[in-house]
Amino acid sequence: MTQLPGFEKLARPEYEKNKGRIADVRNLNDMINACTRTKTTAEMIEMCNKATIAISRVNTVEEVIEDEYVKNAMLTSRDPRTGTQIWMAPPPFMTPFLKESNRQMTFPPRFGEHNAEVYGSIGYSQEEIAGLKKKGII
Repeated sequence: MTQLPGFEKLARPEYEKNKGRIADVRNLNDMINACTRTKTTAEMIEMCNKATIAISRVNTVEEVIEDEYVKNAMLTSRDPRTGTQIWMAPPPFMTPFLKESNRQMTFPPRFGEHNAEVYGSIGYSQEEIAGLKKKGII
């Protein structure tokens, strides 16, 4: 990398080994920033590719989400009451359920939304549930 145009000043004996780079990491980072600040991402990628130096673009979260592979794998959910849609990161493994639902998830319930159904299923009457609610228990 020290042979790339504009990076020559990084060629210091103390930076030849990782120990030396770590010992002066702040100054080294400042110098690298000064070298890269004048170049576009495309220019840096081209320079490094020509010199066979491994390089990769670092995308913002927004750019990652817009990537076609990621965008097509995102999970989504829509609140049926407000219409608010949320997106969730793709899972590491696409399950049959996610494939069948076209990666659409149900929106999470609101606090206490299913209390009547849950308490009713374990034998509470509507009156008992109303009493628990009135007392602030549920």
